[in-house]
Amino acid sequence: MKASRIKYLIKAILCLAMLLGLGGCAGFHGAIRKTGPEYEAEIQSWQRAIEGKGGNGMWLVTRGYRGGDNLVAISTCSYFSHVGILDHDRNVVIESLWPGNVETPLGDFLRISHRVVLIQPKGWTPETGATALTKVRTQLGKKYDFPGLIGFPSSNRWYCSELAAWSWDWQSDRFGPWHVIHPRRHLKMGRTLFESGPRDGQPDEIPSASIPLR
Repeated sequence: MKASRIKYLIKAILCLAMLLGLGGCAGFHGAIRKTGPEYEAEIQSWQRAIEGKGGNGMWLVTRGYRGGDNLVAISTCSYFSHVGILDHDRNVVIESLWPGNVETPLGDFLRISHRVVLIQPKGWTPETGATALTKVRTQLGKKYDFPGLIGFPSSNRWYCSELAAWSWDWQSDRFGPWHVIHPRRHLKMGRTLFESGPRDGQPDEIPSASIPLR
């Protein structure tokens, strides 16, 4: 799918949502990026918390500011839109983006996030986390699984939450729209270690619970 068509689709969905009066939808939270010194300090507090509490193979469930994040969050009326896999040793995040699976510095990943939740997957230990991370690293460079978003997954392509689930041996290639793995599902697939709350310019050393996790 060409980038110009994707951008057109995103704009069309946003306009349709507004015309239908969905301004109160949870998906609109985080649609406008907040920047400035106070927000940079807040992001640094998130990074300190994740570096202190995180481990290899853990998940970072976010509401991001990219166009694809808006598409996912608004179309599903959710506070969350994306999942990355933490490489704690290298301080990077492995994520599925529309160009493919990439490695992103943790700081850059957080700067493009409106909200972030650190999830320890069920069964996590330093050893199982290292195994999951090694597994997911074999998929770097693979293409994005666009058909998977509507329930027709490819065995050699990935969307973000599909890759995160697969790295921990969750079945992720079942056909049917009802089997699509939404990022918010990962909140129930492990234990929350840190939750930033929405970006508000205030440091978040202590987990926030200002908006429901859904």
